[in-house]
Amino acid sequence: MEDLGKTLPVSEALTEAESSTLRRSGNEYCLNCGTKLLDSYCHHCGQKDLPRRQTLGELWINFISSFWSYEGKFFVTTRYLITKPGFLAMEYNAGRRERYFHPARMYVFISFVFFLLFVSLPDDEKGENDVNLTGPSKPQTSEQKAHQVDSALSAAFGGDSTLSTIRKAVRDSISRKNVNVKLQEAEYRSVEEYDSAQSLKPADERDGWFKRNMTIREIELNNRYRDKPGQFQQDFVNAFKDNFSRILFFLLPVFALLLKLLYMRRDYFYSEHLVFSIYYYNFFFLGGSLVMVANLFSPGWVITLINLWIYIYLLVAMKRMYQQSWRKTMAKFLLLSSMFFLCMTFALVVAALVFLMVI
Repeated sequence: MEDLGKTLPVSEALTEAESSTLRRSGNEYCLNCGTKLLDSYCHHCGQKDLPRRQTLGELWINFISSFWSYEGKFFVTTRYLITKPGFLAMEYNAGRRERYFHPARMYVFISFVFFLLFVSLPDDEKGENDVNLTGPSKPQTSEQKAHQVDSALSAAFGGDSTLSTIRKAVRDSISRKNVNVKLQEAEYRSVEEYDSAQSLKPADERDGWFKRNMTIREIELNNRYRDKPGQFQQDFVNAFKDNFSRILFFLLPVFALLLKLLYMRRDYFYSEHLVFSIYYYNFFFLGGSLVMVANLFSPGWVITLINLWIYIYLLVAMKRMYQQSWRKTMAKFLLLSSMFFLCMTFALVVAALVFLMVI
């Protein structure tokens, strides 16, 4: 529970506020571990020599000071994360880590905020159970969400026109706008009918194990959703939204592995590429959260600037981190985008197959 509390930026700021208290309490022994104190900090556990009890005024003043003066690690880290692509990964790999919020803890918090906004921002609530929305209720919300997701996917996959078709399909699935996920009418209406038809064929012409199981599953799904038009579509989209965060999480080490392959000749450990990937994911989620919030009230040019920065951020980060020419960095950026896009597509296909098998 202690680690979970430290994940929140407010908790981090409060911890920083305590550590920045100016006066020592004069305790002879550390209140945390009981070790005899030699200085302002315990040399055994690292806790500062603070008074056992603080007045509300002391706690409040230190907390507000830390919160608003950017002395908290979370806010310092966020500032560098937005304004200096690749800088935090370089600092971490160089061993300068204590002054910044830990990248893994930041990932937990920012990804939580991102997906919380993703599922809780205003949507076509009245049409929640009707996928083919035609009414006038909130006509702009789906378009806004489609724009948000398209921006995020553009940043992750790159802006190449060859990727636009699949990117649009993924975006539409998430936004519930123009979704076209439908069950085809099964050739057979029951498993018994299918088995009977198969038994009439020669042994070498019968369906193999995979095709047989997929056909049986298709029959079962058609029977389940025959009297529920649109329900399969809605269930599929909901399952995709629920698993999108898991897909991105499991692709994180893949993203780092691709970087390792692209920079094989450079003296970097895989762990250092992984740190870079985590920081990029942190910015990706932060930028996506800003886009979703900005779409509610900001003018179009603000959203355009955020989207532009999300798109070029990875390129700039790679240039700063790996110190290669712009030509080489651009080429590797395009390769990385294409390879990660293929990995994402494969993961989405696997997720769709799993959904069809377990639904």
